[in-house]
Amino acid sequence: MAHKTTIDFDDEMEAALAELAAIDGTKKLAIKRSLLAEVKRRRRSQAMLDLIASWEAAEGPIDREHLEWADEILNRQGVSH
Repeated sequence: MAHKTTIDFDDEMEAALAELAAIDGTKKLAIKRSLLAEVKRRRRSQAMLDLIASWEAAEGPIDREHLEWADEILNRQGVSH
């Protein structure tokens, strides 16, 4: 079942939408793809947090050595954290 939603965009949002529409072909498709991509991103982030909480519940808190190791890996991969 289809639903309609009205959204008012300021100039910054309109420019972002125009940029995405140039990639996706239409504003409608750009909005749909962006919305789905954001939901997937948030689900992955939450799944990672849940995994860490589960691991810590079973094994104890992550120690400083492991956190420094993870930071080093992320830095080498150019991941902002």
